Amino acid sequence: MPYLTVYTNVEFKNGAALAEEASELTARVLGKPVGYVVANFIYNPNMAFGGSAAAKGALAELKSIGLGGKDAFIGELTAFLAAHLGIAEERNINIALVDSPAAQTACNGKALG
Repeated sequence: MPYLTVYTNVEFKNGAALAEEASELTARVLGKPVGYVVANFIYNPNMAFGGSAAAKGALAELKSIGLGGKDAFIGELTAFLAAHLGIAEERNINIALVDSPAAQTACNGKALG
């Protein structure tokens, strides 16, 4: 059950399309069915990166049961966010990875472990 949330101070036009593309990327790289992926893009103009609200940036958080392929995911998500949000890859794209135990993850009213 990968959950990807991206917070950014960059305005975007079609958040649903971004979420769908990010879902496909997440499923492909992590080897999980896309039907289990949840992706969310949130615009927040009040975010500051490197002490500056004028600096474009993104903070992504991925929660998943198992994080196999995390290095590939980091690289591909960084490139995706840079391309779609116009953020320089070497700055201000931060990704937090959380390995969520199955016993502490639920779907459709049932714990997964």
